[in-house]
Amino acid sequence: MDNTFFKSLAFIAAVTCLTAAPSSCPADSEYNQELCEEAREWLEGELALEDGETAEITITSVPRRDYPVCEGPVEFSVAAGKVRKNNSIKTECKSDTTPWHFYLTARIVIKTPFVTVVNAVPKNSMLSRDNLTIAYMDKVLNRGTTFSDPALLDGIRTKRDLKPGQPVHSNQICVICQGDEIDIEAAGGSFSIRTRGEAMQDGSYGDFIRVKNLKSGKTVKARVIDSSLTRIDM
Repeated sequence: MDNTFFKSLAFIAAVTCLTAAPSSCPADSEYNQELCEEAREWLEGELALEDGETAEITITSVPRRDYPVCEGPVEFSVAAGKVRKNNSIKTECKSDTTPWHFYLTARIVIKTPFVTVVNAVPKNSMLSRDNLTIAYMDKVLNRGTTFSDPALLDGIRTKRDLKPGQPVHSNQICVICQGDEIDIEAAGGSFSIRTRGEAMQDGSYGDFIRVKNLKSGKTVKARVIDSSLTRIDM
């Protein structure tokens, strides 16, 4: 089994929100380089990352002139008032003796984790943990319902061909597939009742699907909880 998969899981579990990886700044002088790094760190702190996300911050331009060492605090602000993908960062020396300010530009790419397959998987196949891994992509390109936990896809059947490096979407799998025999749970307040049933259609996590009670023959709609359980909330 691929150890990379387990390392990925441990890494994701250990980190709540990842910060940006250090990057070099295109500065000509040591002090400008220092200011550039401080600006990048400040920008990091302005980001609100969701669990597991990473941020790539690239300082794309810095003034070429040398500035005197600021004898007061250096303050940073986003010229647009809001952090965007492309930013103009005002860097200002708050000092009576050495006042100055300049603007540098920074590009931010937020990357979100997604589950993908290690090797290609044809439709109507069962997914297994040793063929699942975590990858990252630009958040704005991550459309549709994807997964960030490989454990949710272990033992799940595919409805379409899956390719390495591409996110596994909820419409490409069936957590419960038509014809599967599953549990139907009716739950409300302090009680719950279970009976055996048959799925009358495919469904992914959270989907409402038609299920047939094998005892009564009655068909109802229930929410998919996992690969063996649906629930009717009372």
